[in-house]
Amino acid sequence: MSKLSIWSLAFVLVVAALGCGGAPKPEARIASSQGAIRGAEEAGARGVPQATLHLKLAEEQRGQALEQVKKGDNHRADLLLARAEADAELALALSREATAKAEAQKAADEAEALQRRAAP
Repeated sequence: MSKLSIWSLAFVLVVAALGCGGAPKPEARIASSQGAIRGAEEAGARGVPQATLHLKLAEEQRGQALEQVKKGDNHRADLLLARAEADAELALALSREATAKAEAQKAADEAEALQRRAAP
């Protein structure tokens, strides 16, 4: 066997070993995505149509990510979990926005009612 063949074989083995290393299991992202989903649910995202859509997307993406972890594709799982967390955070923001708008409308209605009562 020539020196070139030995070096070629060694190079191929090193590249193969590095390629199989993969990314570590995204444990922290799994937990944070679940927390973000739970936070959106607790903020009432299921009662806001637009927030419900993003919450559902987050749940689906998290489920897909867990499947990718089972398959060993941790990099793809991490990306899906990041998307799931972002969608859950958007659902939370939309839910909070809807709550704030409802409270502002209620305050405006009360102020208007007080003005009517105070007017001669």
